[in-house]
Amino acid sequence: MTVKPLTQNPASSKKVSKPAPSEYALSKQPIVDPSLSERLVIGDATYNLADHTPMMVQYLTMKANYPQALLLYRMGDFYELFFDDAKRAAQILDITLTRRGTDKAGDTIAMAGVPFHAADSYMARLIAAGQTVVVCEQIDESASNSADDTDSSLPNIGNKQKKDKSKSTAGSIMRREVVKTLTAGTITDDALIAPNHTPTVIAIDILIPPARANSKQPLQAAISQMDLAAGTLTTQTLHAAIDDIDGLQTQMLTVLARFAPSECIISESLNETIGDHWMLWLRQNLDCPIIEVAANDFHHEHASDTLCQQFEVQRLDGLGIADNPLAQSSCAALIHYARQTQQRHVPQVNQLIVEHSDDYLIIDANSQQNLELFTPVSSNGTSLISVLNHCQTPMGRRLLVQQMKRPLRQHSRINMRLDAIASLLNADGNSNQDSENSSLVTSLRETLNTIGDIERISSRIGLMSAKPRDLRKLADGIASSAQLTTLLTASGIDHEDAGLLPMLMQQLPAKLPAVQSAAELIERAIVIEPPAHIRDGGMLAAGYDAEFDRLTHLHDNIQVTLDEMVERARQDNQLPSLKVGFNKVSGFYFELPKMQAKNAPAHFIRRQTLKSSERFITDELKEVETEYLSAQSLALAREKALYQALLNQLNENLAELQQLSAAIAQIDVLSNWAQLATTYRWQRPIMGGDSGNQSKSINKNQTHIDIRQGRHVVVEAALNPANANNKHAPAQSTSQFVANDCVLGGTNADDRHPERLLMITGPNMGGKSTYMRQTALIVLLAHCGSFVPAAQAHIGDIDRIFTRIGSADDLAGGKSTFMVEMIETANILNQATSKSLVLMDEVGRGTATTDGLAIAHACVNRLVEIGCLTLFATHYFELTQLVNTTENKHANIRNVHVAASEIDGQLLLLHQIKEGAASSSFGLHVAKMAGIPARVLEDAKRYLADNLSIDHVHHHASKADSTKPLDDENDLVKSVTDKSGQAHHDEADKLNLKSIEQNQAMIDILQQNQLFSLQDELSAIDPDSLTPKQAHDFLYHLKKIISH
Repeated sequence: MTVKPLTQNPASSKKVSKPAPSEYALSKQPIVDPSLSERLVIGDATYNLADHTPMMVQYLTMKANYPQALLLYRMGDFYELFFDDAKRAAQILDITLTRRGTDKAGDTIAMAGVPFHAADSYMARLIAAGQTVVVCEQIDESASNSADDTDSSLPNIGNKQKKDKSKSTAGSIMRREVVKTLTAGTITDDALIAPNHTPTVIAIDILIPPARANSKQPLQAAISQMDLAAGTLTTQTLHAAIDDIDGLQTQMLTVLARFAPSECIISESLNETIGDHWMLWLRQNLDCPIIEVAANDFHHEHASDTLCQQFEVQRLDGLGIADNPLAQSSCAALIHYARQTQQRHVPQVNQLIVEHSDDYLIIDANSQQNLELFTPVSSNGTSLISVLNHCQTPMGRRLLVQQMKRPLRQHSRINMRLDAIASLLNADGNSNQDSENSSLVTSLRETLNTIGDIERISSRIGLMSAKPRDLRKLADGIASSAQLTTLLTASGIDHEDAGLLPMLMQQLPAKLPAVQSAAELIERAIVIEPPAHIRDGGMLAAGYDAEFDRLTHLHDNIQVTLDEMVERARQDNQLPSLKVGFNKVSGFYFELPKMQAKNAPAHFIRRQTLKSSERFITDELKEVETEYLSAQSLALAREKALYQALLNQLNENLAELQQLSAAIAQIDVLSNWAQLATTYRWQRPIMGGDSGNQSKSINKNQTHIDIRQGRHVVVEAALNPANANNKHAPAQSTSQFVANDCVLGGTNADDRHPERLLMITGPNMGGKSTYMRQTALIVLLAHCGSFVPAAQAHIGDIDRIFTRIGSADDLAGGKSTFMVEMIETANILNQATSKSLVLMDEVGRGTATTDGLAIAHACVNRLVEIGCLTLFATHYFELTQLVNTTENKHANIRNVHVAASEIDGQLLLLHQIKEGAASSSFGLHVAKMAGIPARVLEDAKRYLADNLSIDHVHHHASKADSTKPLDDENDLVKSVTDKSGQAHHDEADKLNLKSIEQNQAMIDILQQNQLFSLQDELSAIDPDSLTPKQAHDFLYHLKKIISH
């Protein structure tokens, strides 16, 4: 869907602490002023303001600035929606649609509402449905007038509080203004964010140079991402040749898969500059709302000023995008968008990260799905992240996902992470990784478990929206994080050492005095168990502010205050009979008997004369009365003002709090990897040229992998669920996973396996796909900086992982299963390099056998030419003969198979990878295991036997005319046959010999199947129950089977 939010309500510009709406306007038209027109056009509807009440005029005026968003309009204890908004919200939320009477023209006003105290859950559901939610609140005029100065906002004691008599321009109604805009990518409140989700928004800017005869200017695109909670801007710029739009789009898809945005913003003028086909492509490939914003937000001339202001620099040279206008414009647009949605500046966005494709191991969206990295293919499946992500802090869990989406290629950075994990595992002086000696990891994780979400709390502090419980969690988290330094130091890790862990220790509270000061301030200011919201007060601790304490004491202890006052007046004025009282008419008063009334001091003002006494008031007494009557409201107002001042103070330490959060997240991820290595017996991989045995004559443009006893992470965890739940015990295998080696592109002089393509054959269910996937996952984990599930792993320089596994169609896109398979195959063949890892499973299976075999054969040839590391699983046994050809390129192919055996007609799957090609796929056996009816299996056996006989006859007939192809009607096969005949003419004798051997094998299989059929037929009859005629017919039936 496309949402076009316009600019904010003009009333919001009255708050000095917020940016003026006109400064960050997203609208295509001026802000609506109801005084200039009696009619408002909102979307497709036109409203006559003269037909509506002042309150509805106020609502419509605000709604006109947000025609596509849902406006939640605060009325007392409810947020109300009207007209089309009410109908849309009622349908999404499944709430009652009612009406607010009719206007003067007699038209019904639809209405729906949600209670304000439970609004968060409703807002979350609306945002999850792709809606933009605008929140309009009732404004306390006295608070807004003094929002600029904390000291002046504190209530003046002694002056009787006056009610706000200000009137709205719309009539005698309470003033309201938009306080925030909630979108899928800019929400920071935990109550609105789905579990295990990180809201981010991206901005895309594209430059297509004008078509000129000699133009060499490339196509360019910049994609920038903002994580408002983490305070980061990430940007990447892409280039492609002027005529290579497909290439640019492919690069963009790779970046989008890494960013995984919650929403996307683009310029409203993008259609005009690049064309409608780009917008269509974006909508087809982005699974999130696309929001068009004002073109000025992407203006290149203003972008640098916006970025310099945000990052508080004079020039952009230090940020890395000084010569990149597209990156500047997309980043500036995100800053504008954040300010507009949050209705204020966003100081927490203070880090700019410039990414390049060469920085990371690239895994495209299809490969991520095929490998089930983040989401399982089936609803009851298991994703890799669900097995790996046992981080103890929210920011650690998010960082782990981010690192898995950004596997590193720089071996120096990978080794820094590996060194840190090794330090944690060996901290007790034992390198065997036994759980008994992993007390450091256990202690770290127990401490981390007590730390809250400091990252998002810091972001809410920057937005001045942090709640009292957030601050309490922050103080507790800082205290707990100080224990991390203690634990690491006690294990012999010093902050002055080299390495990742010492670097992280320097960002913990012990080395950040500002963070310690923030914790001390919160401890003094906030009570131990604060309320959830500030609206009712009760969050400030006693002793934090003397005036607030006095107001609180005055209200709660008025009798004590009066007793102290009357006692002081008795002693000062020698009036032993002086008393104090209260009534609704006079308020507080002093009372004296008639005889002592004449001795009343001059400042006593006579208020009432009774039969036996006189009543007086004094200025001091009336001041106490005024303070008492307004003490509760004054105390609440002062408490709120003090709380805002507290947030302002904490804002000064925002950068240090973000450093602390990042360090805790990194330690959490490292300890998570260490725990997994202990639980599942993972080993440290050797990356790139770290091995001393590497030959100096290696081709630097190629790569290699050498994995010994590799295992599949998810499958192994499923076989041993007890270990996943018990992190303090080494693996106790209840069902042993069969480990296998994978060696490709051997680089050592004495390596026996220099081949770069493994041709994998074997039965269905044998484990071919598991073997392929585990290889890719081991490579991925190694590049994430983790230990890996293998006895030993040496991983070379891998640039990308491609997969063509599984089958799925795209009915909505008009693509069959085979078409989807071919698109994925084309993507691999066009983009793979000699440093890529390619997994291809049963290519060509979705079409005719001859066509599929031809395509698979050609794909193998092309992959060998590219030189990429390839695992190629197939049931086309003809492909296994490529190893036996004399062509040099086929020397790079090695046959392996998944071992299986047949015992008493039952298939036994061994899941072992062994050298050589398989002899059968055991398809009928697997069908039997799946529960295919016996009659169907018998029919299949007979059909197989018949076809083997026919093929045998055709084979001998074809020898009479060896130049005739098997299928004259198939041009592709004819072409392949012709070329094959020319290339292998000198091998005719060898092939004939091989053909004879194959024919003999077919005859053996035929005889075996005939015996199986006879055995099944004989087992199924009861000779004693047969009539002579039935026995005679049965004999003929058996003879017919043998004759075939």
